[in-house]
Amino acid sequence: MKYKFFVFITLATGLLLSSCKTLKTERPKESYLPSDLSPAYSELPLHLELDIKQLETSVNNNLNGLLYEGSNITDKDLSIKVWKSGDFTFTVNNNNIEYRIPLKIWSRFAWKVQKLGVTLADDYEATGIIALKYKTSVGIDKNWNLVAETASQGYEWIQTPKLNMIGVNVPVKPIADLALSKYGKTITQQIDKSLSEFASLNKQVAAAWTELQKPVQASAENDVWVRIIPKDILVSPFVTKGGKLQTDISLYGRVETIMGSKPAAGKPVALPPFKRSNSAPQQFNLNVAADVTFDKISELAKQQLLNQTFSQGKKYIKITDLSVFGSEGKAVFSADVIGSVKGRIYFTGDMIYNPSKMTVEVANPEFELKTKNTLIKSADWLLHGLILKKIIPYLSFPVKEYTDQMKTEANVMLKNYKVYEGVSLQGKLDDFTMKSVSLVPGAVRIQANLKGNVMLKLANIKF
Repeated sequence: MKYKFFVFITLATGLLLSSCKTLKTERPKESYLPSDLSPAYSELPLHLELDIKQLETSVNNNLNGLLYEGSNITDKDLSIKVWKSGDFTFTVNNNNIEYRIPLKIWSRFAWKVQKLGVTLADDYEATGIIALKYKTSVGIDKNWNLVAETASQGYEWIQTPKLNMIGVNVPVKPIADLALSKYGKTITQQIDKSLSEFASLNKQVAAAWTELQKPVQASAENDVWVRIIPKDILVSPFVTKGGKLQTDISLYGRVETIMGSKPAAGKPVALPPFKRSNSAPQQFNLNVAADVTFDKISELAKQQLLNQTFSQGKKYIKITDLSVFGSEGKAVFSADVIGSVKGRIYFTGDMIYNPSKMTVEVANPEFELKTKNTLIKSADWLLHGLILKKIIPYLSFPVKEYTDQMKTEANVMLKNYKVYEGVSLQGKLDDFTMKSVSLVPGAVRIQANLKGNVMLKLANIKF
């Protein structure tokens, strides 16, 4: 009796196993479509200040001692020397700088007079101190050079010229005018040159433009990188505030925060020509990206699906293993199953973001083409049944942890993110919007946009 029972069990098991068909499916080719962050451009206000006291010091340091010397001027027996008599002083009104320049003027001239048929001649010297007045208009040319145009605004005598011999009536004003006509152009040229060299705007803007394009690690702990791809730059008119010449430069570009390995710098973007703008800076937009690895997704999926049984009528499958990869822009799930069929099946879907649940989910699920062809021959019930739809709800991955981390990391970075010496990003981002979900090698990339108020601050630059 025991023998017959054993034979019965053996036969039943054999029949059961023979009815369980083994699937022979081919793995789809793993591939990825080009993926990049959406081109949401940011406007970064770059505040530039020119300290007039520093400019004053610079010009005074460059102009000292004997400033001009000339002899036999205009074919006359006239010699002139001009010295700096005191510090030059500046006042600023928007893009206009006014100067008061004290100078000591010495002149030697010959005179000749006839009295009672006798010709008398001698050389005389006259010395005086005069304050020259100039105004400089400051602008920027298309190559980002600071352009200064200085013009005379007249003069006033501090100490009138004195002759070294009393009693001789010599008209000294024409002599002073002649001296100023000769030296005045030298002064204006020197002021313009000093101003342009002192505030080397071209070098500073070009350096900032180049440095901004280099990827910088904002957080070593979480491997967060920042990459700025500039597009354009606009400059507002100069204004005066607190003894400083100020202007706002609006830098337009794409700012990306990427979690993972260091991103490529990309092809450098050349500094565009200077453009003027009277509009106020707009809100700052920051694109961020976080990668949820396929290993992490597989781990979460297996926690939900491993050893789960899905049935349709008398037929069923049980999932024993699961993994995920990408192919032609879709997520491909590889599932090992046992039950009414045995083997490996592949099904695909679009990865989408569900804002109400803050989860990444699978939409439009279907069996992969080669798997579909195999099922037509050996497990048509699985192909046309509801089992796949029953599996999909378990493939939902919460991403709030990742999005919160994006926002936190971005704001930690923006407390005082140094681009390079003297240039830093400062601000806060508060408006978070999920943009898209895409597949990259080894991960699902979550892409989002943060908005807020951020300033690119330029300070303590040594000209």
